[in-house]
Amino acid sequence: MAFELDSENKIQSGDLAREIYTSQTSLLGDFGASKTKLQLISFDGRFGIIRCTHKHIEEAKVVLTTVRAVRGTRATMRVRGISGTIKAATEKYIPQSILHIDENERRIDLEQVSGFIVRIRGQEVDIYPDDRSITKESDTKYVGLTSFDLCGGDINADGTSNGL
Repeated sequence: MAFELDSENKIQSGDLAREIYTSQTSLLGDFGASKTKLQLISFDGRFGIIRCTHKHIEEAKVVLTTVRAVRGTRATMRVRGISGTIKAATEKYIPQSILHIDENERRIDLEQVSGFIVRIRGQEVDIYPDDRSITKESDTKYVGLTSFDLCGGDINADGTSNGL
């Protein structure tokens, strides 16, 4: 089972595995947890693969959706897809990001906005802006950008996927 994790801060795989185990035993009990046999196979900070028994996929999906925080950091998990093998799940459901932002830098500086990257999701980036007045009138503290914002384009572009 391939999944995606959205979180406010970086999450370590060991912390995520403990939270999944805690959610699993809390929701299903020890007996139910022993039937689903959830096991975190891989996690890169955003996408991951979990192994479970094929007879208890629905229970495994419910366990993942009950994860709301990992070591005090708010987080949500979404199942991206289910496959019979780890290789197929990885190839089908774990995308290779089109954006190549330096993960160590974690900062964006553009003409209109600059700030620290808090989340990268596909071609979208959420930043915590240096100028807090940008988000003053909203109920959020983040600014969302897309690859179109980051890569530029024609000033008269209408924002469609072809960028024209």
